[in-house]
Amino acid sequence: MHSTESVPSTPDFAAADVVVITRPPKSLWRETLERLLRKPSALVGLTLLGILVIIAIFAPFIATHDPLAVLLDVPEEGVAKRASPCIHLFGCPGAGDELFRIVTGDPVTTAALSTTNTLLAAAHGTVVTVWNMADGKELMRLEHDQPVTALDWSPNDQKLLTLGGDEILVWDVNRRSLSRTLEHEGSPDLVRWNADGTRFLSADARTVRLWDTLSWMPIGTIELQGPRVAVQWNQNGTLVMTASGSQVKLWNAFVASEVATLAHEAPLTSATFNKASNRILTTAGGTLTIWSASTFQPELTIHHEGTLGQGTWSEAISRRIQNVMASDDGTALVWKVSSGEQILTLEHGAPIVGMDGSPLATRIFTQSEHTVKVWDAKSGDLVLTIERDAPIEQVTWQTSGGGVLVASGNDLSVVKTSDYQYLMGIDGNLRDQFSRVIFGARLSLMVGLTTVTLAVIIGTISGAVAGYAGGWADNAIMRIMDVMLAFPPLILAIAVVTVLGPGLINALLAISIVFIPAYARVARSGVLAVKEEDYVTADRVLGVSHARILFRRILPNAMAPLIVQATLGIGTAILDAAALSFLGLGAQPPTPEWGAMLGAERNQVFTAPHLVFYPGIAIMITVLAFNLLGDGLRDALDPRLDR
Repeated sequence: MHSTESVPSTPDFAAADVVVITRPPKSLWRETLERLLRKPSALVGLTLLGILVIIAIFAPFIATHDPLAVLLDVPEEGVAKRASPCIHLFGCPGAGDELFRIVTGDPVTTAALSTTNTLLAAAHGTVVTVWNMADGKELMRLEHDQPVTALDWSPNDQKLLTLGGDEILVWDVNRRSLSRTLEHEGSPDLVRWNADGTRFLSADARTVRLWDTLSWMPIGTIELQGPRVAVQWNQNGTLVMTASGSQVKLWNAFVASEVATLAHEAPLTSATFNKASNRILTTAGGTLTIWSASTFQPELTIHHEGTLGQGTWSEAISRRIQNVMASDDGTALVWKVSSGEQILTLEHGAPIVGMDGSPLATRIFTQSEHTVKVWDAKSGDLVLTIERDAPIEQVTWQTSGGGVLVASGNDLSVVKTSDYQYLMGIDGNLRDQFSRVIFGARLSLMVGLTTVTLAVIIGTISGAVAGYAGGWADNAIMRIMDVMLAFPPLILAIAVVTVLGPGLINALLAISIVFIPAYARVARSGVLAVKEEDYVTADRVLGVSHARILFRRILPNAMAPLIVQATLGIGTAILDAAALSFLGLGAQPPTPEWGAMLGAERNQVFTAPHLVFYPGIAIMITVLAFNLLGDGLRDALDPRLDR
């Protein structure tokens, strides 16, 4: 018989080799990062910091302007000190958008913007209405016995002159009442203040009367030789120019006596001073002549084959641009004064009845019966077209040049003529606030990182040496730190900057010095906790150098609290730098630093709150981001807090 061995019904696994597959341990920093990303507050802080870093890196591409550039020098029209921001739900207005619009009960006969562009007065029938340009609210309604034919604001916006029949009415805008009534026989249709508000003139078809605003009595009467073509004050209000027939005459504004006569061969069609009142432009027939207002001799004569009508200037003294313009039926022609060269031809398409250059000579408008066209004064390109069904009675530039006032029938509107937009407004030095806030992110991050890095390096080394060496070195170093900690940080920083002198670099040094004791104490406590560990003792027994033990074995294991302290310290450093700049000891104007921006506009917190709101919000968001990240790091680096 053959014997057979029984086979066990179950295999014997105990005799087999067992292979245990284990996952490699995670590194400390990987575990820390995973714990950090589980903290919602840390994620918010990281997101905010990421956005700030992107803004800082790409600031030149995000900003709409040079943060140091004065907008009048760029040049840009429509610029006013501390102008309000245009950030709102529907975006900022662009070229062609209406900044203001009112529909009156009766057709508008004449309208005028105040010198500051804050008030608008319009005559319709026997009523003059004044509106606030900021909110469109009606401020007052001035009743007249006769239809109003003309009006004009005083240079300080305190008085308003209106004409009705033979009466000149002087209104006190502050008291909203009639101040006095003057008489000018002959139904005047023009009234103009001089530059300082001490005199004004009223004119009918053949008479100009000069008035003194101290006595409210006439200075004298000027009789014209023919129908009035033009009447104008010079810049300082000492001369009056009249144009009628073929003569332009200049008159002494104090006694109404004739000073000079500029004779022409053909009947005049226009005459006007330039802004500086050192030259006079006249058009007569096909000739445009520029006269010296001091020698009363022609400086430049331009001959044109057609008949020149409306003539005016397109000049910006600050930019050294001086051009002249005149119309020939439906065409506007532009010449350079320095050479007499024709530089632009603007085809309006209909007979031109009015034209003028913007205050900075960047735009030109031409007006026909139903259409206003705005042109680029450099290239001659058409910027926008404004059309009205009713005849257009008046077109006038805003004194800031950002828009034109158009009066047509019952419609009264101010239309924006440029696409320039100021998202956060304009500061008191006529700089774009949005661009300065954007570039401020770059500077503030640099301030925080630089000061904390310097303080961490010096504080960590000194604290680590004190904790490792002990004895007299520990006592000496830490007593110095205690003395520094005895002073309030900001007061100590102010004292250091006062000694070194105001400036951004000195402010960075001062803040770094103030922060050194905090990092020294944290580093010392970490070194004291680690230096008694077994692996440190083993290194000593093996004869490893003290420097290697301190910087290669102890410090890397004591860095966690330093990292948390440094992260939280960046926000504090940004706040301290902003405080020094606010006091005038840090970044100096025109550096786009948030604290300096707050300090420059601190007196405008009620009149222009946006100028302190946006830099303040930027500081708050930046400090909040670092604080959230610091809190998250503190929790992530201490596993005991992760339970």
